[in-house]
Amino acid sequence: MLKNCSFGRCDVNLLLATSCTRTIQTREGSIVKALDFNAAVASRDALAKTVYARLFDWLVDKINISVGQDPNSHVQIGVLDIYGFECFKHNR
Repeated sequence: MLKNCSFGRCDVNLLLATSCTRTIQTREGSIVKALDFNAAVASRDALAKTVYARLFDWLVDKINISVGQDPNSHVQIGVLDIYGFECFKHNR
């Protein structure tokens, strides 16, 4: 979806175009069609969920590396986020 977009460095016009339209490839070429309101909202929500999930995974990885997590340890670290309580040992 966002080929030229790395985290935090997006071309705003590309982001808007890919969030509000869909492209259909045919033998004759590409057809760009505007999304209706509900589809655009779903596209926005999917992007937000993906960004949040990747950022959360990155954070968990950084914390695990910094504390030198031992998979056999009985000590656990947990994080409370908007989706609920996450236990690093069990979730990641």
